[in-house]
Amino acid sequence: MRKIIKKIFSNLKSVRTSTLISIIRKSNCQLVSFDIFDTLIKRNVNTSSDVYLILENNYQKFFNKKTPISKLRIDAEKIANKLSEHEDVSLEDIYNVFPEVNENEKEWLKKEEIRLEKIICQVNYKMMKVYQWCKENNYRIIITSDMYLPRKVIEEILTNAGYSGWHSLYISNEYGVRKSSGNLFSVVLNKEKINPEKVIHIGDAEKGDYISAKNKGINAVLIKQDEDNTEFFNKKYLLYERNKHNYEYSVINSFIKNNINISYNYYEKIGYEIVGPILYGYSLWLKGRAEKRNINKLFFLAREGSFLRKAFNIIDGGHTYNRLIRVSRKATSLPLLYKAKDVNELLDIINTTKANFTIRKMLVSMHFPEQKIKKILEESHLVGEDEVCDLTGEQKGKLFDLLKPEIDIISKQQEDYIKGYLRQFDFSDDLGLCDVGWHGTIQQHLQSIFKSNRIEGFYIGKKDKEKDKKVLSEAYLFSNSLNTDIQDEIMSAPDLFELFFLSTDGSTLAYDFDKEKGSYYCVQADPEQTPENAKDIIMLQSAALKFLNDFKFLREKLNISLTPYVSTAAYSSFINPPSLKTINALKNFSFLNVVSHSLVAEHNIFFYMVRPRIFMAEFLNSGSKAIFLKSVFKIQLPYVKLIKLMRKFDRS
Repeated sequence: MRKIIKKIFSNLKSVRTSTLISIIRKSNCQLVSFDIFDTLIKRNVNTSSDVYLILENNYQKFFNKKTPISKLRIDAEKIANKLSEHEDVSLEDIYNVFPEVNENEKEWLKKEEIRLEKIICQVNYKMMKVYQWCKENNYRIIITSDMYLPRKVIEEILTNAGYSGWHSLYISNEYGVRKSSGNLFSVVLNKEKINPEKVIHIGDAEKGDYISAKNKGINAVLIKQDEDNTEFFNKKYLLYERNKHNYEYSVINSFIKNNINISYNYYEKIGYEIVGPILYGYSLWLKGRAEKRNINKLFFLAREGSFLRKAFNIIDGGHTYNRLIRVSRKATSLPLLYKAKDVNELLDIINTTKANFTIRKMLVSMHFPEQKIKKILEESHLVGEDEVCDLTGEQKGKLFDLLKPEIDIISKQQEDYIKGYLRQFDFSDDLGLCDVGWHGTIQQHLQSIFKSNRIEGFYIGKKDKEKDKKVLSEAYLFSNSLNTDIQDEIMSAPDLFELFFLSTDGSTLAYDFDKEKGSYYCVQADPEQTPENAKDIIMLQSAALKFLNDFKFLREKLNISLTPYVSTAAYSSFINPPSLKTINALKNFSFLNVVSHSLVAEHNIFFYMVRPRIFMAEFLNSGSKAIFLKSVFKIQLPYVKLIKLMRKFDRS
């Protein structure tokens, strides 16, 4: 009840930062007093006590002890306050009564806490604008805070955040009195020799910054706490993490909240909040796995690999040899076709299990020119739109006999061309392939073509099928036996997930040789997305890469571990279940890898109610089933669980 009353009070009395300059201008004040923490300064943790979780982790690693430092630190502050004759205590007072650790450990903890505070504290960009305006308009600025940290540390935190030019700094532990009692404001008024009506104080605490200041006659302004949380904040995971005495998601989410560009559109928010942490986690994992496996060459598979490589180079800093190679399932299957002994083996190599796969589609997939397709159809007495699966054994045999001579020519030439193309990138010896993942088909193809190489796959996620040839591969987020709940969420909309990483250029179709230049090159299809959609993808990916650059310093200083669950916490909030806002943002996107279809349902629920077969056909064809279902039913349902239950009906 107390929390509810405080929240109601805060909502009624607090103002948004954007209105502060107008309020100060109208106040007729001469002196502006700012609170520090959650006002001028933001911590990159969800709550201040999360600092103690980091402190506990560092202590346990350094001293190899399981002492519950976080609880002891909180208890020590309570003990120090009870024993003190004053209203507030210093950090020194707190560590003087710190239980269960020796003097050497106390000293280490005190220094480490100060170090951590300096690292996690940063400027509040919104408040900096207000502070700078006050300086430019010649207001007298003071800083007033209830805080146990020493003055020198506070001054360094403020200076590092870019604040300068304040007149005075009032810290409760120096005077032994607090804002919350009103006594620190009495000290301020006395030392500044100013009437309270000429002072305006700005802060986020209802009692300490607003009620107590008002009681002293000061013009107090209460600012909103957490004006804007992250778009995809996962409160459930934050609570789970805290129960486990972890803090990684607390740091990442708080950092995003404190640093995301407030002008970002929805796609850019997806990039900075969702894709950025996944990219960062994958890049760290990839670097570590490659080092452990003694892999010195990494090859990123275009199209998605182009984006992955940019991210990896930010994290790796150019230390690992890596190249982008343009490959695709189709382009890497062509060099293997001549090894097929019948039509069924051709289909296995092409790797299609989709319904409605026609003879014409098969011939196009095998890179047959149009005149050859016409000739084959005439000689076989088959129709191009006939489905391959409906052909009799005799028809398949006759068709294969007609195809075999042309397949041998095309396939063996493509084998020579792809070998020439990849050797231009030093594709040799032990090497790693890097991609978003799933079934590892391209890796299987390349291993068959380059038999003497040892090729390992490093994927974001992989989902092996029983019939798949086994290859050396690992995945960061999930596999058939690893983190299956993450797999359920991502595979509820794999087309959407892949779209985040997609290059906006066309897929690789085949390879050719430029006689004049003496070099091999890939033949690409036209871009699949519209220019407008391509622009949205580029903005999303740019924002994701900005997160990597922004977060790099803090992650390295705190040695943050981006586990699969930490890096996908925002994605889980985004997809489980998706919001109507997400549906509206994605309705203009389509996915064209197999059969062209929208990411969302093309009709409403009333259309499907009288046409259930169409609903089932479109649902099964959808590669973003969670998005499809939410766009039909609109309401909040456990779509990921429903899709898992219905998986047996999915032919994709």
